[in-house]
Amino acid sequence: MINVRRSICIVAALLPAIAASARQPDGTLGLLQTPNNGMPAIVRPGDTFIVTALHESTIGLQAPEGTTELQVEWSGLPGGKAKGLCTVPATVAPGTYALEAKTADTADTNLRSVYVIESFPSKYVVAHVTDTHIGTTRHKRPSEDIVRDVFAAVNGTDAAFALITGDLTESGEIEQYVSFLSVLDTCTKPTFVCAGNHDRKELNYERFFGPDVYSFRFGDDGYLSFDTKDFLVADDLSGQATEIQLQRRAIKSARWSIGFTHRYEMDMGMRAQLALFVDDPLDYLIFGHWHRENNDKEKSVPWDGWRGPTKITVTPAAINGEMRFFDVDKSAVTPRPVQTEVNVNK
Repeated sequence: MINVRRSICIVAALLPAIAASARQPDGTLGLLQTPNNGMPAIVRPGDTFIVTALHESTIGLQAPEGTTELQVEWSGLPGGKAKGLCTVPATVAPGTYALEAKTADTADTNLRSVYVIESFPSKYVVAHVTDTHIGTTRHKRPSEDIVRDVFAAVNGTDAAFALITGDLTESGEIEQYVSFLSVLDTCTKPTFVCAGNHDRKELNYERFFGPDVYSFRFGDDGYLSFDTKDFLVADDLSGQATEIQLQRRAIKSARWSIGFTHRYEMDMGMRAQLALFVDDPLDYLIFGHWHRENNDKEKSVPWDGWRGPTKITVTPAAINGEMRFFDVDKSAVTPRPVQTEVNVNK
């Protein structure tokens, strides 16, 4: 599992030291696109991971004791960006690292972007935090304080990582994303985010976190995030359906295939639904949006794939002080009861 004590110490040490050079002055992504603190890499010593950048760069893992330069094999991406295959040295110690990119005239750092662990467990815990609504004034307490306390509760557990599924902000304003980043970085676990309908203003989500469709592997299991922020959810004409098919294929061999997004709508794009729930159905889908739990009549999507319907679990809103954990092992992905961790009024 991730070394929690080392992670806490490294995050505390890195934040004041490199915050001034992290991202752009307005908080948006710069030279270094991914991994970032909303789409990190979890790897073992000797593993590889993909980095995307505006240009080919010198890449390093940054910790209080120094920076370890990585071996990178670069290739081009459409639009002029660059993709690099990075190798983690076998001698790198487990812990939390910032990722650094440098060119002759530019330097950029993404905090909490690479987590090095000793091994991937076959049994682990996942935290689900959704609907943080940073910037809302619906409660007496500031939204930042409420969500910060929710993350503090996550920090005190053995969760391997946290899924943060949309409505990160109240209205998608730049200032709200900046506040969300400051709260997000109080979490000592790897945090994987996706956008919600409240986050749809312009392309602000993409400017802060990059791709709105992605997947990652955690040991034997695969996780797929897709975008549901638009009025027409996963519209067939948006191009997202093709990316969903590619990312679904990338985790096809996983023990469990787990989707996480902000919402599920029965009228979402047909191509996306066929890829996710019929042709090669996800085992589980985790989302928020409803600000309540799903009931006994809402246990799966209405599609019956060849392996049976995809099971769903809906978690209530973090802005109301609620969250949930999942136990993942070889037999199942099991949701725990919803936990209320925070008093939102005092």
